[in-house]
Amino acid sequence: MTTRLWELSEQIRELETAIAIVADDETLNNEDKEVKLQETFNQWLSTGESFKAKAEQVARYIRHTEAIAFGSARSAIAFARKAEAKRIKDLATSAENQATRLRRYLTNQMILSNIDRIDGISTKIGLRRKQPRVLLNIPPEKLPAPYVKVTHKPDLTKIRALLHTDTEGAIDWASFSESHEYSVTIR
Repeated sequence: MTTRLWELSEQIRELETAIAIVADDETLNNEDKEVKLQETFNQWLSTGESFKAKAEQVARYIRHTEAIAFGSARSAIAFARKAEAKRIKDLATSAENQATRLRRYLTNQMILSNIDRIDGISTKIGLRRKQPRVLLNIPPEKLPAPYVKVTHKPDLTKIRALLHTDTEGAIDWASFSESHEYSVTIR
């Protein structure tokens, strides 16, 4: 039996409604909400069709949603959404740049006019001096030790490979976690 997308959408919508009710419940704390959400999802999975059938429906819905979101070369909806998102991002960048230019202009005009404070009716404008920037006259490597921040970042890929080859348990400074994380692959 194949489920049509509109039937699947209706079943998923029922699940989303049930999840929204739990998520919007202000009487529950985050931990209780998580438990309730798990219970809601488990109840939805256990009613009606078999777990495998519902899991397939959820997977098809995920694939459909991803196709709309990420699209393929043929998806006009995805192309239009991406174009609109780019247009909105460009508008936001343009507005930010315009505000920065106007702020710089106002700062320069206040400096030239020798005015450091304006108390207007709807706004108060203050001109304040920033701390001077620090310019290094030598390369950072030659700075005295107290004036250098050293950061250490572990190479987890190499450590993982080393742990896989350590059969005797000689490495006591690193270990694999006990918990396992999973992800779903939909093909």
